[in-house]
Amino acid sequence: MSDEPEVLTAVAAGVRIVRVSGEFDFDAAEELARALTPLPHDAPTGTVLDLSQVTFADSSFLHVLLQAESQHQAAGIPLLLSQPNPSVVRLLEVTDTARSFTLVDSVTAAASAARAMSTDGRGDG
Repeated sequence: MSDEPEVLTAVAAGVRIVRVSGEFDFDAAEELARALTPLPHDAPTGTVLDLSQVTFADSSFLHVLLQAESQHQAAGIPLLLSQPNPSVVRLLEVTDTARSFTLVDSVTAAASAARAMSTDGRGDG
């Protein structure tokens, strides 16, 4: 697996799936921020961020996640973090921010949860 940061975005059944891999630091944060920004014309029922292939994440990565969570809440769109790699889990634990996010075991479960949250009206933060 390459340590170069990569951000791939797709939409499946109305849910934006953002898959990230590699090392994320200040230099890679902007690309991730763009991928996670809710767009008014896009209007997905939710966003799932697949963190299973992240090998390194620093405070700039965490800042992007917190900013994205806030933007999603303001837009009424659920943001779910899927399969966080141990390095990401450690970052969330050390900074006591894990409770700020919805963590889910798989991308499929997260996408289903996002659709359910949107349908239930719970995605409006």
